[in-house]
Amino acid sequence: MHFVRITQRPFEAPDLVYIKVMDRRRNERSSPEFRRFAGFWLVSILVACEPMWAAPEARAPDFIEALVTSPAEKEQLRDIANLASEHYPEEMLDDLSARIGLDYLRAMQARGVPLKFVQGESRRLGDARRTVKVHVTYLQPGTPTMGEVRFLVRIEKTGHGRWHIARVTGDN
Repeated sequence: MHFVRITQRPFEAPDLVYIKVMDRRRNERSSPEFRRFAGFWLVSILVACEPMWAAPEARAPDFIEALVTSPAEKEQLRDIANLASEHYPEEMLDDLSARIGLDYLRAMQARGVPLKFVQGESRRLGDARRTVKVHVTYLQPGTPTMGEVRFLVRIEKTGHGRWHIARVTGDN
């Protein structure tokens, strides 16, 4: 790395003096001790944070998408929702608004309208309960406007420490 120092005598042209300086910080960053410290710091941050892909809230849009696109595959729906074999995924729909929204989205998909399932706001209701908003957007046929159907998915922790989808309501 080179630094330039400009020296100027009164009423004369400036003289340029180049000073070569060793970049000490670059040498410190390449030391094995620094690499180990940085690696330990990065690993500890990753362990402390709950990764997005492992968060229980990520199950909500997957469950709604599976309900809309493949309702006949009960075993896949049970796996996503962590339901026991005696429970049916359709039982999770708790109100009329959710059932109407689900039927409407199935009809839109049958017409060939592309649907986009997006996880929205999530709220923690304690250590063992969370709610997640799921937005399903689509381009309304024949118009340049977007439509949206929203669901509110409640996720609860079982006694065994596993998260499961407990209830789905409409949020329209």
